[in-house]
Formats: sequence, structure tokens, C-alpha cells
Amino acid sequence: MDRLDRVSIWAIVILIISSFALISRHMGEAKPDRNVQQRMAAADSSPAGGDLDNAMKLIRNLMEADNFNKAETLLRELIQKYPYEGQPHMVLGDILMRRQEPVKAMLEYKEGVDLNPDYLDKKTPLFQGKKLKVAVTEALAEIEQRIRRNPGDESLKSDRKIIYYLQRKIAGSCG
Repeated sequence: MDRLDRVSIWAIVILIISSFALISRHMGEAKPDRNVQQRMAAADSSPAGGDLDNAMKLIRNLMEADNFNKAETLLRELIQKYPYEGQPHMVLGDILMRRQEPVKAMLEYKEGVDLNPDYLDKKTPLFQGKKLKVAVTEALAEIEQRIRRNPGDESLKSDRKIIYYLQRKIAGSCG
């Protein structure tokens, strides 16, 4: 062991001791402002409040009664009223999927996921990744079929890019 090795070892020991002293000295200084329950409550509360929840219950009842036109009208009003909420977009996507319009549904799902990424997070109660994965597959098949019929349509290519975007988002979240 030469002189450089001994100096290096002593430098490491001094750094470890000083780090430990610094950490123990500042222990307990950084306290969070809120506890975990308060943070979860703040995350769950939406600015829309009860009005949106009541409207969504009504829309779900309309969907169960197969009254999709009225439900879609109410959803479009909710989207105008609450432009930063993802839930109306997701439910509108569900209605469009039931009407066998997967490409339009994908556009709504994209808006919903962009507004609230928790729809793709397995650890949240809002997770809808499996449903979206099936919807993306159906929409991609329809887009590919339309492109084969009309290869020059730029709007179809744009829709395909959106579907690929959703596939990447789903793959990143479900892994």
C-alpha cells in the first residue's frame, strides 16, 4: 500500500464521517406539510365536485337503458362545462365503442388519458388499461383496413399516429 492509497482511504473515511454528521444534524428538519391522508384526499377531490359525479351517474343510467344519443348529448355538455376533466372523455369513448366506432372512441380515450394519466396507472382505482388495449387493437385494425381502401387519405394516417401514441402510453403503463 503506497502513500496515494492511504490518502484515498483516509479521504473516504473523512467523507463518510462528515456525511453521517451532516445527515444526523439535519434529521427531522424537512417535515412534510401534510400527512398521507390529506394528500390522498386532495388528489381525489376534483374541482368539478358533486355536479360532475351526479351527471356521470345519470349518464351511466342512460347507457344502461341503451339511450346513447341522450347520454352523448349530456357528455358533450359536460366536456364543454369541465374541459379539464378526463372522465367525460372516457365515458364518451365507451359510448362510441358500443356504437362500433373505435377510431372516434380512440380520439376520446386519448383526450381522457392526456387529461388524467391515472387511467393507465395500475395502482389507482381509475385504471382502464386493459379496456383501452382492446379498443386500440380494434381501432388499429379498422384504420389499417380503411388505409388499404384509400391509401392517400392523410386523416387516416394521422389517426393511425394517434393510435400508435396510445399503444406506447399503454405499453409504458402496463409493464
